Amino acid sequence: MVLSLLLASSALVAPTAYAFANGQNASVVIGQPNFTTKSEILPLLNESRLAAPYDVKFDSSGNLWVADSADGRVLEFAAPLTSDEKASVVLGAPNFSTSYLGYSLSTNGTNLFNPEAIAFDSSGNLWVSDTGEARILEFTPPFTTGENATLALGVPDLKTAGNTNNPASQTNLNTPDGLTFDSSGNLWVADAGYYRVEEFKAPFSFGEAASVVLGQDNFTAKNFPNEPNCPPTCGAPTKSTLDGPYDVAFDSSGNIWVADRNDHRVSEFTPPFTNGESASTIVGGSCAIFGQVLTANCASVIEFIGFDHSGMLWVSDTGNGRALGFHAPITTGENASIVLGEPDFQTTFGIVVNATQSNLVNPEGLAFDSSGNLWISDSGLNRVIEFSSSVVGTTTTVSSTGQASTTPSSTTQAQQTTPAQSTTSSSVQSTTSNTGGGIPEFPYQVLAVLTVTVLVAASYILMRRRSLS
Repeated sequence: MVLSLLLASSALVAPTAYAFANGQNASVVIGQPNFTTKSEILPLLNESRLAAPYDVKFDSSGNLWVADSADGRVLEFAAPLTSDEKASVVLGAPNFSTSYLGYSLSTNGTNLFNPEAIAFDSSGNLWVSDTGEARILEFTPPFTTGENATLALGVPDLKTAGNTNNPASQTNLNTPDGLTFDSSGNLWVADAGYYRVEEFKAPFSFGEAASVVLGQDNFTAKNFPNEPNCPPTCGAPTKSTLDGPYDVAFDSSGNIWVADRNDHRVSEFTPPFTNGESASTIVGGSCAIFGQVLTANCASVIEFIGFDHSGMLWVSDTGNGRALGFHAPITTGENASIVLGEPDFQTTFGIVVNATQSNLVNPEGLAFDSSGNLWISDSGLNRVIEFSSSVVGTTTTVSSTGQASTTPSSTTQAQQTTPAQSTTSSSVQSTTSNTGGGIPEFPYQVLAVLTVTVLVAASYILMRRRSLS
C-alpha cells in the first residue's frame, strides 16, 4: 500500500517567485497626491510631502522609512501603505512643519543636514547618514518625533560636525552615503567624498576607527581626483578603485557590492575583505544620456543598489531615469533583463518630464517589502512609488515513471516582454526570461524527482526485506 501511494502521481509546489514587466505601472505613490502630480520643493512642509527623497528602507514591522533629504529629515510611513498617506514619525526635526537644514543651527543629536541614506541593524536601531554633517547617527526604538541620536560615527561626539577639508583618516568621513550591515553586525559605509568604502566593527563607539577600507590602499591614501599629491593615474578606474561610491549591499553569499557612482558601474568584492582588494565582478559601464541610444549593460550615475528575494541585483541608473534588474548568477558585463521607469532599454527621459504612473526621473533608493514589491524613491519627482510584483508559483507533478511536468500558476499574470535588444554586441547571452525577480524553477523540479525516487526505492527495499524475513 505504501509503495502504491508513493508510485502515484505527487504534486509539489515550488517556492514563490516574483516577476516584474518592462515599463510597468506603479501601484502606490507616497509624497504626491497622485501619479501625475509633480509638486516642487517650494510648498510648505507637512506630513505627506517629500523634497528630493533619497534612500528608502523597511523596518521589521513593514513600515517604510524615507530619507527626505532636501527637507533635512527622515520620515516613517506606517503599514499598510497607501497612496498620499501621512507620515507618522519624523526624525531630524521637532515636528512635520519644521526643517533644520543645518545652516543656522548648531550641530547636535536631533538635527539632520541632508540625510541621504538609512539602514536598520538586527536590533531595530535606525542608522542615518547625516551627509551634510559628514557623520553617521544611530537612533534607537521606540522611535519618537524629534528624538535625540544615541551614537555618532565619523565624529567624536554629537555636537561636532565632520570637516570635509581634513585629510582622510581612519576615523573621519567625507560625504557618507549608503549603509549596510554584514551578518556579524558590522556596519559598512560608502564614504563617497574620500572615494572609499569602510567597515566599522560592532560594538560601536563614538568616533571609532574603521577596520577595513575598499577603494583605497589604506586609510590615509589620496588616490582620488583633485587631491594634492595625487599620482597622474589616480583618477583612472581600476578593479581596486572607487570614484564617488554611493551605496553598498551584501548578497546572500556575503559578498559586498558597491555602487561606484562616477565610474557608472557596480563592483563586487569577496570575503575575506582586505584593504585595497580588487573587485571580482563588475556590472555596468558608462553610456549615453539625455535621449541618446542606450543599451541593457550600461548606466549613468549609479547611486543605489539592492537585491531582491531571488538574488537578483537591482540598480538605480539615476542618470538615465530607470531601474535595472540583473539576474543571478551575476557575471561581468552581463545585460540587464528587466527595466522599470522606461518602456525599454533604449529609452530615457527627455528634457521636459511629466509625472506618470510608470516613469522615473532621478531614481535613488530602492527596497523590497516582505511581499517582494519594489519601492523606489524618485528625487526628480519628489515621490516614492511601489512597483507590484506578480506572484508566480510553479506546481511540479511527478508521475510514477519519474517524469516531471510543470504547470505555472499565478495570482497576478505577469506581463511578458521581449528580450532586451542591444545596439552593441555582448559576450554575455541571457537565457532567462526578462520578467525580473524570478526564482529558477528547474532545480526544484530535479529535487522533486529525486525526492520521490529515493522514497520509492527505500519503500521497495523495506518491503522486500520484510517479505524475505
